[in-house]
Amino acid sequence: MALIGRARSVPAAGLLPAALLVSAALAAAACGPASTAAPVAPGGSGGAASPPVAGAASAAGEGSAPAAASASAAPAPARPRERPVVVLDPGHGAEEVGAAAYGVVERDSNLDFALRAERLLLAHGVDVVVTRRSEGRAEGAQAAAPGFFATRADLLARVRTANAAEGDVFVSIHSNGSADPSLRGVEVYYDSHRPFGAENLALAQQLIASTHAALAEAGFWTPSRGVFDAACWRSRSGRCVGLYVLSPEGTTTSGQPDPRVAPAAGATPPPTTQVKEATMMPGALVELLFISNPEDAALLRSDAAREALARGLVAGILAFLGL
Repeated sequence: MALIGRARSVPAAGLLPAALLVSAALAAAACGPASTAAPVAPGGSGGAASPPVAGAASAAGEGSAPAAASASAAPAPARPRERPVVVLDPGHGAEEVGAAAYGVVERDSNLDFALRAERLLLAHGVDVVVTRRSEGRAEGAQAAAPGFFATRADLLARVRTANAAEGDVFVSIHSNGSADPSLRGVEVYYDSHRPFGAENLALAQQLIASTHAALAEAGFWTPSRGVFDAACWRSRSGRCVGLYVLSPEGTTTSGQPDPRVAPAAGATPPPTTQVKEATMMPGALVELLFISNPEDAALLRSDAAREALARGLVAGILAFLGL
């Protein structure tokens, strides 16, 4: 596979130090008192969510400010059409590769999963929008300075692509990474702090059940770690920080001075902030195995296992859509 060919530049064992956990994609508006993300009993095993580790901060965008607007924005009214639209969002891109170990690079793996799922969805009569189709950043992402600006421009482009397509469902595709190599399995995140939070949960439950079942049917096994509410994926200064592509509108900040602004003499530079837009359709973020675990990484190098996971994603999406 082309995926594995690209991944061979990564060391055969051990993690890239700056690419440990995660996948995420990620930071969002602050949305109330802080709490830890808790597993939801229905639809998953209820295993503990993998903790963030060093290297995740640039993707997670900690330091979100309180939401500038109410998080009650509802989905746009459905328009009549014959075919549903599914938005697939392969996480990461460009120099932001995500987790990487054992010959697998998350950036490339995520894209491969999205294209496999697209092929299967099209065969079922579903229209598909993919937020990026290359190793680069999301389609429509404007050029920006590296770091915080490039990451936020990329995430914002994904949200805008989904909304412009008037998607019926949004699925962000990732794989996990951890400093603990014993962690493995599939987990799915949703955000309850949305008007369609119940639909987000239903989608997440369908995805965790279908991906685990598809692996089993193909003769593979990994734990089903469960479904987690990412409304408070992590906390910063007593505020909840969710996953960027799933959470409500608001503002995000890097907690670092904004290099675009020249402060007055002796004044403290303002923090780097961005107004955050929100996806306007039910969505979930899937973590397809742990790249940092040798057994899960072996599955990610297996074409048969990858095809099974893609089938599982599609089965969950179709079940959610009632197809």
